[in-house]
Amino acid sequence: MLLDSRLLQVFAVVAEELHFGRAAQRLHLSQPPLSQSVRKLEEELGVQLLERTTRTVRLTSAGAELQRRIRRMAAEHEATIRHVRQAASGDAGQLTIGLTPSAAYSNVPQALFAFRQRYPGVMLDLQEMNSSEMPDALHKRRLDLALLRPPFADADLAPVPLYSEPMVLALRADHPLAVKRWVTMAQVLALPLVGYARDRSRYFSQVLRQMIEAAGKPANIVQESMIPTILTLVEAGFGAAVVPASLARMRMDILAYVGIRGPGAFRAELAAARHPDNPNPSIDAFVAIMREFSDRSGGERRGRQEAWRAPPRPSPVSPRRRPGLPG
Repeated sequence: MLLDSRLLQVFAVVAEELHFGRAAQRLHLSQPPLSQSVRKLEEELGVQLLERTTRTVRLTSAGAELQRRIRRMAAEHEATIRHVRQAASGDAGQLTIGLTPSAAYSNVPQALFAFRQRYPGVMLDLQEMNSSEMPDALHKRRLDLALLRPPFADADLAPVPLYSEPMVLALRADHPLAVKRWVTMAQVLALPLVGYARDRSRYFSQVLRQMIEAAGKPANIVQESMIPTILTLVEAGFGAAVVPASLARMRMDILAYVGIRGPGAFRAELAAARHPDNPNPSIDAFVAIMREFSDRSGGERRGRQEAWRAPPRPSPVSPRRRPGLPG
């Protein structure tokens, strides 16, 4: 049964005023058609909504229940309009982002936090997947936005560069090269290296291969894995590794990170892609925040190798002076 919204509006005013004369004035009606509207609503519902006497008008239990539900409907109606307008402006709704695993170590977490602070009405849904899977997910609208690694061959989803960072050398802190600020690729290739598995880390496998080719020297790859397991292998002494600089915050008590410059120095890229027919305004809002963080960190300044410095390593804590232990 679909109730006439005009009848509900008339009843709502009568229920509020509990006086047919005042209700008629508010609705700019004469009393006879107002009374007819209330009776018609009662007939449609099959219940009595008002108890009328010559002196008073009172709500029955059914009338009181209808009044509560009309108020709830009015509040929901206003909320619907507000949320629809917020969705149109990007202040509400949902944003589904595909995230390549290695991007989690870049400035993406800070951008996600900033987005949630600025747009609390937008629900974020993060989907971790390989870059190769994201184009199909964008076409099928399972994703609104993809944060992925190049290369990217789908012309319909032309990606835009978002973040660029240098590749650096990760090695144990007790290694002789750990005290250096910079090394060359010739020095890197003289070390046993943990490389990237082509099937699981296609992008970084390609980057490392390009770095080796540009340096013009052979590499001694002793093991292949993927981020972040590579750092575990470095810590275990299997060899050094060439990793994106954003990983330099990890395992700082055991590992050291040294910049690479000269022939063979490369930067890792992160791009954003969307379907051109996706109208979700939250996409542009998130990309704008990502650009803010990239500009702030110097992430897009290509060729500026000097812009990267290894973060300061934490001071070692003497076993005799650990917090909470007697000296």
